[in-house]
Amino acid sequence: MADRPGPSRYSVFVLCAALAAAVGYGIGRLQLTLGAEKAVEQTAGAGPDLPTDGPGPFYVEVGQLMVPVLVEGRTNAFILTQITLQTGSVEQSNLLRRHLPHARNALLQALFGMAGAGAFDGPSVDPAAVAKSLKQAAAEQLGPDLVRGVLIDRLMRQENTRL
Repeated sequence: MADRPGPSRYSVFVLCAALAAAVGYGIGRLQLTLGAEKAVEQTAGAGPDLPTDGPGPFYVEVGQLMVPVLVEGRTNAFILTQITLQTGSVEQSNLLRRHLPHARNALLQALFGMAGAGAFDGPSVDPAAVAKSLKQAAAEQLGPDLVRGVLIDRLMRQENTRL
């Protein structure tokens, strides 16, 4: 029989290092999972007692919308918004998700109208007035009962520095 050379020290080292890395990765993932579950359990009783059954509210994220602010035909600034719409049931939120392009269109038209009317000119913007106008636009496009509220997660004016 011919002598076969055994595994080299280098290959044994590589194999052990790979196993150690895999085991360490697995234990780390397990700790992250257990830590997240423990954090959820700890924070579950920290907030107000909200009903878990019955009607919503349920939320649908519209995403980011950007509208230019024009002054004498030039883009003076941009209005950046992040909007979430509130509905009353799972069925309504699913319906809203199916009609989300129409909702985004209505919200963008309302934002363009406000920008054209000068609502975003000046140092401050009234978020409540913007939300009210957006809710009205959503109601006109999607019906009066689908959208219960408009939540503005972000409303920011970015000056155009390329003038």
